[in-house]
Amino acid sequence: MVVKNKILITGSSGFIGKHLTLEFLNSKYQIFAILRNKKKNKKSASILKKKYKNYHPIFINKIEQIHKKLSKLKVDFVINLATKWLYKHNFTEMIDLINSNILFTTAVLDSIPKNNLKKYINLSSYGLHKNSKEYDPINLYAATKKGFIDILKHYQNEFKNTSFYNLSIYDTYGPHDKRKKIISIILKNYISRKATVLISNKVELNLLNVKDVTNAVKILLNKNIPSGNFLIKSNKFTNIMKLIKKINKKVDKKIKFKLLNKKTKKKINIKMKKLPFWKQTSTIEKDLLNYINE
Repeated sequence: MVVKNKILITGSSGFIGKHLTLEFLNSKYQIFAILRNKKKNKKSASILKKKYKNYHPIFINKIEQIHKKLSKLKVDFVINLATKWLYKHNFTEMIDLINSNILFTTAVLDSIPKNNLKKYINLSSYGLHKNSKEYDPINLYAATKKGFIDILKHYQNEFKNTSFYNLSIYDTYGPHDKRKKIISIILKNYISRKATVLISNKVELNLLNVKDVTNAVKILLNKNIPSGNFLIKSNKFTNIMKLIKKINKKVDKKIKFKLLNKKTKKKINIKMKKLPFWKQTSTIEKDLLNYINE
């Protein structure tokens, strides 16, 4: 089989990154993944290298190493999934947020050769749009994500032949999710027969299966779409309490939950150009039921 283009992925050890990396390895792209030089990453990378000859991990100990390791790496695409998420932060965590979400991502972009890069895809967050405004960050994390988007404007002028995309997403879920996200928490508590605490019966989230995010990235890679900011989201917001009640009508072993009835934040419903050619293929109701029945 002919090997396709080279893709550099940052954040490949994260939830979305793992799914995306496997998807493209099975498509026979040459995948270059930047990873922190940690035992856990080395172990998982070793497993992937044995299975996929088109997988090439790049380990770094500190940001200063990036230029030397990437300056001669001619890739066709960069997919930036690297992110440090914190809802609240202390002083030390503030430094880590800036290093991860601005300094690291900028160093990668500044180091790769300009002439070969066809497309740069950056995953962004609905958290930039508190109160559903054009830009109003919910926290410092969101502000650092916006800071990097502003930096990308400079590199658009430097990389004349490269298309740049910012893809905004809401909350995600999917198989093997170990994050402290509501769907993974529900499933974990379901298995251990514990009750999931809901702060309010009014909590509504926009939930998207990780495979729909992967499909969006594939569209950006394969379709001729002009540079720009795009949004993908579920067709509807999901009321978590109502979701649980719907599922409980279809299963013998019920999902336990505890309702606190605390004040909840207003949902963020941003207005942004939808990604062309993309359609949602999964629904949280069907997926959660399938996960429970597995």
